[in-house]
Amino acid sequence: MNSKFLIAINFFLVIFIMNTNSFSQAKKIDPGTVPVIIQNDFDRIGETHNIQLDPSVENLQDKMLQLKKAGDIDGVENIQKELNKLTGSVSSRGENFPLQKMTSGHTPDNINGSLVSSVTGVKGISTCTEQIGITAGRIWSVFVFGPNTGATVDQLRLCYKNFGENTWNEWVTLGFSTGNRMWQDQIDAEIIENTSGDKFLWVAFGYAANNYAGQSRIGVTVVKITGALNYGGYTLAWPGNVSSNIYRRPRITSDNEAYHSNPWIYITACLDSGVSGGYMSGEKAAICYSPYTVVPTFTYKGYAMLGFLFRYPTDFHCDIAFYRNGGQDSIMLIESSLVDSTRLILAKTSIANFVSPAFATYVGNISTSNSRRYQAYIASAGGYNNLMIVNLRKYNETDWDIEYYRSTNGSAGWLSGYVDFRSNNSLRADIAGFRSAPGTYACAYSENTISFVPVTYCESVNNVWGGIVLQMNHTNTNPFTAQPRPGVSYGPSGESCFAMWSEYSGSTNVWASTGCSGPIGVYRNIFFRGVIEGFWTEPYMVPDTATLYLRAIASPYNLKDSSKAVVDNDGYANFWFTNAGASTNYYLIFKHRNTIETWSASTVQFSSTSLSYDFTIAAAQSYGSNTVQVPNFPDALFAFYSGDSNQDGVIDGTDLSLIDNDATNFVTGYVVTDINGNNFIDGSDAAIAGNNAGNFVSIIRP
Repeated sequence: MNSKFLIAINFFLVIFIMNTNSFSQAKKIDPGTVPVIIQNDFDRIGETHNIQLDPSVENLQDKMLQLKKAGDIDGVENIQKELNKLTGSVSSRGENFPLQKMTSGHTPDNINGSLVSSVTGVKGISTCTEQIGITAGRIWSVFVFGPNTGATVDQLRLCYKNFGENTWNEWVTLGFSTGNRMWQDQIDAEIIENTSGDKFLWVAFGYAANNYAGQSRIGVTVVKITGALNYGGYTLAWPGNVSSNIYRRPRITSDNEAYHSNPWIYITACLDSGVSGGYMSGEKAAICYSPYTVVPTFTYKGYAMLGFLFRYPTDFHCDIAFYRNGGQDSIMLIESSLVDSTRLILAKTSIANFVSPAFATYVGNISTSNSRRYQAYIASAGGYNNLMIVNLRKYNETDWDIEYYRSTNGSAGWLSGYVDFRSNNSLRADIAGFRSAPGTYACAYSENTISFVPVTYCESVNNVWGGIVLQMNHTNTNPFTAQPRPGVSYGPSGESCFAMWSEYSGSTNVWASTGCSGPIGVYRNIFFRGVIEGFWTEPYMVPDTATLYLRAIASPYNLKDSSKAVVDNDGYANFWFTNAGASTNYYLIFKHRNTIETWSASTVQFSSTSLSYDFTIAAAQSYGSNTVQVPNFPDALFAFYSGDSNQDGVIDGTDLSLIDNDATNFVTGYVVTDINGNNFIDGSDAAIAGNNAGNFVSIIRP
């Protein structure tokens, strides 16, 4: 039976359940979105003495950031070696975590579109989506399964599904060594991808040795997901580790959206350290400066990010997200499930300071009521200043809501509201941010009900949470071990309704949704690069929305399809098409609010579902060589001409008149006369357009 038909049937079933069980109680009144005051009445650092950095350390950190922006990976690692001598941080390969490739018996090419893998004893699930290159839109599932005791080992499996296809394919299954067991629901993953070359999937997980009787530690597996298979397994080895330390709940993020060629990987984990009378809890941090390898070097922070708190073990949660605000690359840290559980703690740190001995900067605590809050997770869109937090919030003993906090200004200007304010018993909610799409997030969670256990999904667009998608699953999900995870599904209709879960009975099978509704379409993707002359300031471009058109190759060059996308600060974008056919030739036409319409020099053809085209590598990539070489770039880089404010196909006096008029009236904001993308109209905009008008720049097409 069609899986979506089953989902439709069960949707009506859950409506019936809602009307006959606990959901029938009086409707609560959703307070809506409210401002949040950051409070500083709780000294998170407490009595722990913060370490003041020596000026020489700060100078080295500044130099490290300059080398990162220049793409000098070796230089960054050499600076870290100097910092290790001064700060007590440690760089090493990590302890070996033995892995063996398994023969799974899994049939990779004959699986229903919703069933990812038929396994038993699922302990945790994570998912990532490729967003660069000809495989953009490929979704990866990562999960661990196995028994709790005995000779059968825990296994880590990676499967993938190309966008628009029904089949999940197994990439590899890796077996742990005997006795190493992953803790339930303690897994996180991150894809590292460049505009060319190999891609790597990083997986961090909490595990214990000796069938859970040994020490709890953090494992990291790195798998090469392009070309020939390769992988490596490691246990993170923070300095000062003793056998009584308990490491749990790793979270992993990167700055890959902002730095394609030289990203850093950031990992944090909760630490419970045994002391007289209880435990001290805090977070430990590690970083990798060169993640395009299966034999990485980790640098460990020797201290907690905010010091330690005395508390009961196992409850403490932390999470991190990379964001950029005002040109500052930073990591936001959130702590939850504290002794005073009404508070969520926020702190931030520069990426260069992530593993220094100094504490992160305490931002404050956020709370809108005295209700208990647990298990907070944070996400961002990569190199932007939008941040979103989701957490459990107690309404009463049998009613837990999914609360959110959001900021569109880095660590300031927080607002609060609810993803789900229904009268139901929600469980841990996870969140996924969409790279290159600020304000777009996915949230998935389950509910502790007395009947059917649903997978519930909600999506935020422009930082506004939409309607809840009830019950994506056709069979009970597991609300306790491998809880649902949200993911990213890209396509021409936007990002929609992707989550993964396991079954309740025996933690069996891994399932994935196939969308909100309707049939699975056949989508075609162009991985594009092109930069806008006026928006380019070495070494980055101001990101902006543009449209790519497909036209027939013979006069009158009829329009066949079009797609809008955000072109990022390196000039890359993925354009998705619904009407493009295979083995059909098209001209590509690039249009932007104030550039000259530019045609591809030659036609392109989809031999599969994806292709790539780069306008920047030579003027000859555009029809009539109608691009301009940008100055002060180490390699030749060609850009679309800027200045056609009225989009009439020629840059001339009428465009200059529009620009001059807006400059005279001190116009600001997102307008067509802003030729350099700084949201302010002045002589610098007129200079760019004037130069191109003087050179009689206009459309050149067949």
